[in-house]
Amino acid sequence: MKTNERSAALPPSTEKIMTGWIPKSQGVGKDLVAHVRMCHIHLESRRTTDAMEAVEKAIALDPTLGLAYALRARVHAEGGAPDRALEDCDRALTLNPRQAEAYAIRGHVLHQRGLEAQAISAYREAIRLQPDLLSTRLSLAYLYYSLKQNEDAIREMRFALRDNPDLLTAHLLLAEILVTEGREDAGLVHARRAVAIAPQQPRAHYALGRCLLALERFDEAEDAFEAAASVNPVGVIALLARSARLLRAGRLDDSLAFCQEALRIQPGFSWAHALRGIVLAEQNHSLEAIEALRQGLKHNPGMAQAHYQLGLIYRRLSQHVEAEVCFREALRLNPQLTSAQAELGHLLAEDGKTAEALGTYARGIAPGTLLPEHAELDLDFGGGRH
Repeated sequence: MKTNERSAALPPSTEKIMTGWIPKSQGVGKDLVAHVRMCHIHLESRRTTDAMEAVEKAIALDPTLGLAYALRARVHAEGGAPDRALEDCDRALTLNPRQAEAYAIRGHVLHQRGLEAQAISAYREAIRLQPDLLSTRLSLAYLYYSLKQNEDAIREMRFALRDNPDLLTAHLLLAEILVTEGREDAGLVHARRAVAIAPQQPRAHYALGRCLLALERFDEAEDAFEAAASVNPVGVIALLARSARLLRAGRLDDSLAFCQEALRIQPGFSWAHALRGIVLAEQNHSLEAIEALRQGLKHNPGMAQAHYQLGLIYRRLSQHVEAEVCFREALRLNPQLTSAQAELGHLLAEDGKTAEALGTYARGIAPGTLLPEHAELDLDFGGGRH
């Protein structure tokens, strides 16, 4: 497929690097820039074979160009050859120790290999050398988040938004992290911004729904999830929205069928497991419900509402120790989850812990029931937790 030459523009950060070494004597420099441009275009289109051909031409013209080896490292990384990628990163940095893109690719490969500390070091060096590498900041933020270093992740996202206030991925990740931290109002600001930036993006509405759900604004949350489903009516979110509607209508078998279909498409989706657990609990299949909720928490242990739902089932089974553990974990994750506060208060009162129960009641509301609107959703960013 022929590429439109007018679209052959380098990313701004790379243009800055290129202008520093283009020879005054035209000829070779112009061809070199053209090959580097084409390599970037092919990489963005995931045409690794074409990208490799373009970067090899650049290296043939100037074997001392560190940037070209960094680009070839990226081609190797995306083509499934991590060892070769690291070798080219080393070549690039030998030629130019300040080659930021080489550090960024090295960080990516090390991250994929589970060498988190080394990956963080490489990402941070890339950003130190070239602070406007937004994709590297995003990668570093996701790595911090996976390591539960939330404040570090938040810092990187705020730096990214300073350079690009409309960076959708940054708003989505900030919304998720802030909800996990119990800072739902702050998360809501970013989720609303994500919807304003990308109203046709299902995960933006999904992020908004999750924030509203954490704030226990259930009607608004349902509207947001319905909006996500309407944007992508055949996706997993739409299947689970239908499951939730059927559950509210009392059509439990049909609701369960939609959960099963969602899990067939995306087996690791935490909300699907959690919602399946709620449906099974409504059918009085308590042991299966517990297993489903625990499966959801295995994929995402930060779902406060799933811990809460699990506590409700244990309390129903008169397993008070397990129920108390679940309610307390839900409140640790989200101190504003008033339904969990109320349920914990009832449980403590039943166990004769009157003083502690009264303190818990003061913060709680009437106990919740096993309804679908209590099922917390977990954002999917591609490559993250589901």
